[in-house]
Amino acid sequence: MQRDACFVCGQPLIYNDQTVEQTCVFCGEKEMNAITCPNGHYLCNRCHGLDALGVIRETTLKSSETVPEVLAEFLMQHPTVAMHGPEHHALVPAVLVAVTANLLGLEEKEALVKEAIKRGSRVPGGHCGYFGACGAGVGVGIAVSVLTGATPLKREEWSWANRATAMALEKMADTGGPRCCKRCTMLALAAGREAIARFLQVELPAAADWKCRYFSRNRQCLGRQCPFWGDK
Repeated sequence: MQRDACFVCGQPLIYNDQTVEQTCVFCGEKEMNAITCPNGHYLCNRCHGLDALGVIRETTLKSSETVPEVLAEFLMQHPTVAMHGPEHHALVPAVLVAVTANLLGLEEKEALVKEAIKRGSRVPGGHCGYFGACGAGVGVGIAVSVLTGATPLKREEWSWANRATAMALEKMADTGGPRCCKRCTMLALAAGREAIARFLQVELPAAADWKCRYFSRNRQCLGRQCPFWGDK
């Protein structure tokens, strides 16, 4: 993304003579700034200075979104979220926990989301190839664990969390490599929706068919073999 282009829509930024009040699309903070996007997108100074985990935390905590793919796509557009990287391991559980909490109106949302991010951020990069378990897939198990209060000593919750991870990893293994953090994130969210419906009896809304907009940044893109490939 060019530095003089909007990070959301890619349109050239407008450098005005006077400042105007703008609202950050990630955290909702209002600021005065002379640089504007023609489509109204704005990134506040605080969010601009955050790292990827900070953006994931602030956005999921304040968002009221209930569709996992919509919230994930919004986060992946942020300039701190790389094409590939371990931030996706925290993004997946944060999104799944946040949208579930939003749908159910859980008062403990903040604590649950922060715990999901803390656990997901501990899964290192390259976990998919070197440990045999994609971090985004593990993130599905993390989400179910956080939402159900699973521990190593519990029976059903322990089983649910591990099976949720297995459901995600099976989808990824069926698609094949090489890795793509965007593809695996979306496969993980699909598995997360199925797992949350199965184990928590909560039906998360589904998004329209998601088509990848990141393929040009991925040198190992599967192209038409990817389930998210489409007319761009």
